[in-house]
Amino acid sequence: MSAMGTCGDRDHNGRRFIDTAAALAADLRAGFAAAPTILLLGALAILLQLSPTLQSLLELRFADLMCGSLWRLASSHLLHWSWNHCLWDAVVFLSAGGMCESRWPGACRRVLFWSAGLIPLVVMVAAPELQCYRGLSGVDSALFALAAAMLLQEEWSSGRRVIASVAGLAVVGQFLKIAAEIHAGQTLFVSDRSFVPVPLAHLTGAAVGSAVAACCAVKQHWGPSRTDNREQT
Repeated sequence: MSAMGTCGDRDHNGRRFIDTAAALAADLRAGFAAAPTILLLGALAILLQLSPTLQSLLELRFADLMCGSLWRLASSHLLHWSWNHCLWDAVVFLSAGGMCESRWPGACRRVLFWSAGLIPLVVMVAAPELQCYRGLSGVDSALFALAAAMLLQEEWSSGRRVIASVAGLAVVGQFLKIAAEIHAGQTLFVSDRSFVPVPLAHLTGAAVGSAVAACCAVKQHWGPSRTDNREQT
């Protein structure tokens, strides 16, 4: 009996393992379908960390912009100075970005486009002593700001004040965090001496994400549906 019981337990555990793996695979497929751009970019950032040669080819050196290498504005965000730097950025990018692309794909694409170009340009103008730029943290800030602001709008409109309040606190907390980073001259979460932190990139990203969310709110409030209602009355 004990032998049969042991075999039954093994079969049961084996089925549980297979069911769990199947559920995880289904979740991964659903996640990839909901946020393919974010997942591909996040995976690419991690893969590029394995190749110093590719990093040197794709790195944004501010002097290169004068030669017309504008595509480096985008590629620079996928490069990092260390694995610590890369993994912190990738976790935030995948979580905040995955949420944004799955729920607000159009707004997410606009944030990626504008933050990719504006963040390095602002850093270059404001901190000309820096010779190059790497990292997803500025884009992370943009995606986090977008997610928090969009949640605030949606939950408040739906009457869910508790969740809206949490989202509002996230918006305020992000800008307080950035203010503390600018005052201290270093990042709060990533402790890494392999690079010079640039809190201004976080501020620029947060501004981009907030601006896109504000534009979405204005469009929703004054969009075609409102115009149609006025015409019917």
